[in-house]
Amino acid sequence: MSKNPKLAAVEQYISALSSHDMAVITDLYADDAVLEDPVGSDPLVGKAAIVRFYEVAFSSGISARLDGPVRLVANHAVFPFVVELNPGNGEMRIDVIDQFTFNDDNKIVAMKAFWGEANMTTA
Repeated sequence: MSKNPKLAAVEQYISALSSHDMAVITDLYADDAVLEDPVGSDPLVGKAAIVRFYEVAFSSGISARLDGPVRLVANHAVFPFVVELNPGNGEMRIDVIDQFTFNDDNKIVAMKAFWGEANMTTA
């Protein structure tokens, strides 16, 4: 695990997506965090709404892996990654770029996921 807390948060996030670890996901977010996935959709506000979002993602058999270096600047982390849904059963792949904004406690206060139809493929 990385020593930089923002980079460590990204690593934990990717790992938790694949292992469906809601405790880790919950711990990464601030209580009043805002999630916009994908950008342009209605933002989800607060941990309860964010947990519901990940429960749906986990139910689809989601897995994730980084697909390039994490960019860290100021209180932001931006990173490309690949999401795979329903592995082995008509798998869908989504190429995503996420942006995390952190508070002073290194908790995510805003998450924006950049992807659209052009970034989705099926096996």
